[in-house]
Amino acid sequence: MSEPELRVKGLWLRTGLGLIAGLGLAILVMLYLGVSQREVLRQLRHPKVWPILFAAGGSLILLGFQTLRWWMVMRPILPLRYFQAYRAMAVGFFFNALLPARAGDLLRVQYLGKRTGISRAKLLGTEIVDFCSDKWGWVASFPLLCILGVPPPWLFRALLLLSGAMVAAALVLVAMGSSLWRTGSDGDSRGPKWLHNLRDGFAVHQWKRLFWVETLIAPLPWLWETLVIAIGGRALGLSLTPMEAFAVLTAFNLAMVVPAPANVGSFESGGTLALVQFQVPNSTALAFLVLYHLTQVIPGVAAGALVLGLEGRALFGSQLKTKNCA
Repeated sequence: MSEPELRVKGLWLRTGLGLIAGLGLAILVMLYLGVSQREVLRQLRHPKVWPILFAAGGSLILLGFQTLRWWMVMRPILPLRYFQAYRAMAVGFFFNALLPARAGDLLRVQYLGKRTGISRAKLLGTEIVDFCSDKWGWVASFPLLCILGVPPPWLFRALLLLSGAMVAAALVLVAMGSSLWRTGSDGDSRGPKWLHNLRDGFAVHQWKRLFWVETLIAPLPWLWETLVIAIGGRALGLSLTPMEAFAVLTAFNLAMVVPAPANVGSFESGGTLALVQFQVPNSTALAFLVLYHLTQVIPGVAAGALVLGLEGRALFGSQLKTKNCA
């Protein structure tokens, strides 16, 4: 068997295992809560249409806020236009829906590296900075949501966990982006070229500017999706407060550590457990998470498929001209 065939086989195996893990988690949660499948299906038969449409449209706006955050991180190294970045983000979303462990983000790096000629390791460095910025957005959003409601106790534990992880990540990013250990006593570069490029991806930013920009921009996706969840819940008659919606958002993001394609199963499990704590009936909670998950996945996948259909030939091919990146 050739090496490409082995890679494809390994990819299918990881995808299958991720799907089994996500669905297995969902089944365990259903058994634990005693969820009635018949009741879930009944809840899904006649939802209100306008909250579903709002949530579906809101998913594309959410993608726009996530693109804005990533675009601000990328600009010091690659001056893409915003809508070029949006198309790349849509492509990454499309592949994240098909592949486990957010492999679509790596394909987004591959896409930009091929089309711009910039080192993929350097782009990966900016991708890691953006990932940390996303988690910082949660930490920055939490105090704002506390003004609107009292958080459940477990949310404070999540805050401590994420804050600790953010401090550790910030120390690593600062160390990687600094000049420490970059050259030896003879003045030569230390380590392989890819490691230097990766560190360049961390070092291109003006850290003070990045901190303030990300403190203002990174919370936007979290705050927007909190609103979308609160309004989307009305499709099944739920009246969620902003804090309750934020708790649901936090719960299914924490559950996404299970590397299922499109977060199938893990998304529903985490969100359902959070809703049940707010006295939402088990079947209604699961039905809403299934419905909401579809409103978030289908528009993003459609947008990514559209970009692939329009730019399929050039997607991983020739480099962009400089004037297109201006």
